[in-house]
Amino acid sequence: SISNTMLVLALALTASGAAALPTWKDSTTGIHAFLTFDSSATAENIAEFGSQIDYVWGAGGSNVPRWKTANPGAIVSKYIPFTRDPAPHLSPGPNGSEPTGLPWWQKNHPDLVLYQCDRVTPAWECFAGEGCAHTSVPLDLTNPATLQYQLETGFQPAASEGYTAIALDNYGLTNQWSACGAFKGPNNAWVQMYNATAPKEDPMYTAGVLDWTHRAVAAIHSLGMLVIPNFSPPGYAFTDEILEVANATDGLLAEAGWTIWDPVPNTSSFTTPPLKTSPARFAAQVEFVRNLQRHGKGYFPITEWGAGPDYGLNPSKFPYNISGEAIRQYIVASFMMANGNASAVFLSCIQCYGGGSGGLGNFSIWPEYSADVGVPTAEPAMDADTGIWSREFTKAITMVNPSPTAVTGHLAPGYAYTDLYGAAVKSGPVNLEPASGLVLLRHSV
Repeated sequence: SISNTMLVLALALTASGAAALPTWKDSTTGIHAFLTFDSSATAENIAEFGSQIDYVWGAGGSNVPRWKTANPGAIVSKYIPFTRDPAPHLSPGPNGSEPTGLPWWQKNHPDLVLYQCDRVTPAWECFAGEGCAHTSVPLDLTNPATLQYQLETGFQPAASEGYTAIALDNYGLTNQWSACGAFKGPNNAWVQMYNATAPKEDPMYTAGVLDWTHRAVAAIHSLGMLVIPNFSPPGYAFTDEILEVANATDGLLAEAGWTIWDPVPNTSSFTTPPLKTSPARFAAQVEFVRNLQRHGKGYFPITEWGAGPDYGLNPSKFPYNISGEAIRQYIVASFMMANGNASAVFLSCIQCYGGGSGGLGNFSIWPEYSADVGVPTAEPAMDADTGIWSREFTKAITMVNPSPTAVTGHLAPGYAYTDLYGAAVKSGPVNLEPASGLVLLRHSV
């Protein structure tokens, strides 16, 4: 069962005259969806299907009024990379390479650029399957001038355009791109900020991020917008640092989702999907997400399943691997297990974002989301004998087997059950495949 571990909630008191903060749409009833970017969304699809999207992560400026018209209660967020320039001043790259913002920064604000330990290479973001991007320059978050720049070029313009939230991308507490220092001393002298031998392990980086987070959230809240970082808590552990992020912000976008299958060429992952979860991971995730929502925080997990544009595998971004029912039903079952009043789901292939990758309206809204499951009537609970998690709803029951082996659960008598695809299921023993979910609609007899 779910423990009563509590987040220490710091109430945000707004100053007199400060803009009131919006609230997440209430997700208590049914299955809810959100959208990751809308660069491919058409005005027609937003008008017709936008009412089914509770939250847009990274909406385009021209689409903000369209979303607000289609769904007045939806939260519409502006994309801002949390450590990088939100408004790149681009120049042609050397030798025909991609444009870069580095020359402008070296000329105008050399003290704010964050470098690796060679003192030459900026701490560029680099991702497997995508390479390193040199567009947005990495900035020193410990320098107050950085937040002032972000405020003037990112946050304030977003508020003026009508956004209701700021989406902070690639948020993390570890120094994953080996930042080392900046030329911010007297006469632009080098200042060593992080351990030169092991910069990725330096706790000072974490401290700097947390300090910036508090300052940035206060500034964004003063503009009347919510703050939601792209942050999947490692292990969904209740550590002091993770709880500090959860308390300071208004919700989490978790790109690791309820599961992930990232096929990498020339590895076994290319053809063989992983197990969707494990008993320890699922238990920790459910407990963390339930606590998060009890304190008014949103939870929006991106679930990526199968090849997308990374490594050039699927440039069309069509989610071929989610045509089967197993992955979609598992995602719905997991959502129902942890849903409180501020959550939604997004399921597509790896990095298949933008509102052009299938589903209703091309918004990755899948048929299972229309199930009339009602509202939860109990907390999630795990059966100690089988390891199966279940949760009761007014019109349904959701079950998840997080173990690597098939197990048999039990459906209570006195009801008629049907699965999400219309097939009748008898009460009594029910089989759940390894790392799978099952949602059954329930009717009194």
